[in-house]
Amino acid sequence: MSLKVGDSFPEGVKFTYVPYNPEQSEDVLACGLPVAYDCDKQFANKKVIIVSVPGAFTPACTANHIPPYLERLAQIKAKGVDEIIVISANDPHVLNAWGKALGAQGRIIFASDGNAAFSKSIGYSLDLSVRGLGVRNARYALVVDHGKVTYIDKEPGMEITVSGVNAVLSKL
Repeated sequence: MSLKVGDSFPEGVKFTYVPYNPEQSEDVLACGLPVAYDCDKQFANKKVIIVSVPGAFTPACTANHIPPYLERLAQIKAKGVDEIIVISANDPHVLNAWGKALGAQGRIIFASDGNAAFSKSIGYSLDLSVRGLGVRNARYALVVDHGKVTYIDKEPGMEITVSGVNAVLSKL
């Protein structure tokens, strides 16, 4: 299934994440229990940005892709965005630690797209098996406004362009 602007977000999609816990604050070694993020329930009355990355703690994702979303969070929220979710095929514990390392706790949700299942279902996965990394999420972004896709684009190469904060902000 491909996903395009104007489509309803697919039913039954669930990501897994470790919810923000102020008692665990920024300690990357403290980790709570993962829970399901049910997109059917969460997206019905929200405007959400999903940013997909190939892996947590990777150089481009950590240095260039996600920090600009944190830096421009006030601008993004001013455009009516309720949540930003960063997804990767990494497990939810790794994503929780990465979010903490970036100082994103309580500001952005870092969620697991286990086995890249959602990304595969929309044709946006990346097979890095030859490098020993298995199937991962491709680098892409999408905006879901009250259950409808209003923006979706996958990076055509290695650069961060269509999934970066500037591109997404221009589409809000």
